[in-house]
Amino acid sequence: MSERSLVSDIQDIQDMALKILYAFEDLYFEKDKGKIFDDIFSKYIPHVVADGKMDIYDVLVSLGTGHRAEFDRMVSELRAHSLIKD
Repeated sequence: MSERSLVSDIQDIQDMALKILYAFEDLYFEKDKGKIFDDIFSKYIPHVVADGKMDIYDVLVSLGTGHRAEFDRMVSELRAHSLIKD
């Protein structure tokens, strides 16, 4: 993988993590959506070793950089539930 490709991948992960964070903040308290976020996050977030002080954005970026396939599956689930859009 070239350096340019790696930088592009990291930027894509950061952009998507921000999109997920904004959706989480905007939609969590809407009827039934909080539970969907909880269910999805509880499935994928355990892949990240968090220090207890990391915010959601940092955890999402860590998931994307360390466990890209899991991150991509989480994004697909969030899209399937219309929690994020392209």
